[in-house]
Amino acid sequence: MDNQTNRRLEWLRGELVNEAIRKDDLLHHDVLVLSQSLDRLIVEVQTEKRRSLERVK
Repeated sequence: MDNQTNRRLEWLRGELVNEAIRKDDLLHHDVLVLSQSLDRLIVEVQTEKRRSLERVK
């Protein structure tokens, strides 16, 4: 994972935590949107990592 992706993951994670605290509701639409964005990015990173490992085999 490159530095830019890592920074993006950490930024999204921080935003998710902050928004959940501000809204005091894990099911609030804004919190869910951030959570889904973070989930998608995590899946992208995991997919790329898996592809990279498969190329090594």
